[in-house]
Amino acid sequence: MKKRWLVWMAGFAALSPLAAMSPGCSQPKPECTVGGALGSAFATKFTRIDGDAEGPCALKDGTVELVGMQVYNQDKNGDKLPDVDEKLVAIQTLEFGTWYRGGATIDPNPDLNPFAIGAFASRDPDDNEICTVPTFDPAEVVLLPGGEGGAGGAGGAGDGGAGGAGEGGAGGAGDGGAGGAGGAGGAGGAGDGGAGGAGEGGAGGAGGAGDGGAGEGGGGEGGVPPVALGSHKLEWRNMRVYVTAANLGNHFEAEVTYSEESCSATYKVVGVWPAIDCRVYAPNPEPGGAPIPTDKGDDALCVNPRLSPELKVKCDAGAGLCVLDADSIPALK
Repeated sequence: MKKRWLVWMAGFAALSPLAAMSPGCSQPKPECTVGGALGSAFATKFTRIDGDAEGPCALKDGTVELVGMQVYNQDKNGDKLPDVDEKLVAIQTLEFGTWYRGGATIDPNPDLNPFAIGAFASRDPDDNEICTVPTFDPAEVVLLPGGEGGAGGAGGAGDGGAGGAGEGGAGGAGDGGAGGAGGAGGAGGAGDGGAGGAGEGGAGGAGGAGDGGAGEGGGGEGGVPPVALGSHKLEWRNMRVYVTAANLGNHFEAEVTYSEESCSATYKVVGVWPAIDCRVYAPNPEPGGAPIPTDKGDDALCVNPRLSPELKVKCDAGAGLCVLDADSIPALK
């Protein structure tokens, strides 16, 4: 399958114009697509169904992650004309996108993509209004140790930890390399998911807003291990998207196998678009200060005009995001 290079996307909708309709005409089915708009993503729940129950590959169990998707048509025969007979879907997690955009030192091999690509089995939904993507090329990022001078390893899970010290440690002026960047933030409210800044003289910079992690060589808060160096792979399959005129690809389900060099676990995922912040905020005692996020959520905040009123959703207080209140699709009230 041909690929064209994509940066991390948060879901562009690729919509086919509907034919003009006169009174009495039935509305044609929309083509297969995924919900999305620039700057927003799916809030996606991960539930482990197979594989390692402990260790780093099991850490996604019960989590909510931001996942971006985009539908597009590749060039046909290299002539820069879209291949209208095949609609492709690119999917990428915020974590992989953050690593690729400079949040970690990664293998630059052009054959490694931080996003997965698959093709809709048909351009049109089936009789149950479902569009299917049976298989995807894998998404894989290989995290590397820092280069000469000791750039620190990639940030992992944990709460706001600092990036790891460089391989050469904290060297003297001119000797120490830049510290490792903090890992991707957890899927939380607005502003979460920032990458940690590079440290000076060998020490890693602090993790970004949200659950930025400890760098390679240091553990995260609560005993969470750092992200390991080496291959990190996501193999998506059996994606099903609900597509109607009223719910235009705004929720999906799929399976994904997450693997590192030492482990592997398979998850059932369900996602809803767009990601809506439902965290409860407390007043800031500082005049003019931003409200302070709490560990509480409010289901009422998921009654939002950006979310379809037909969908069953609830607030995941841990992530601070509205999520699908179901294990499969369609999840209609």
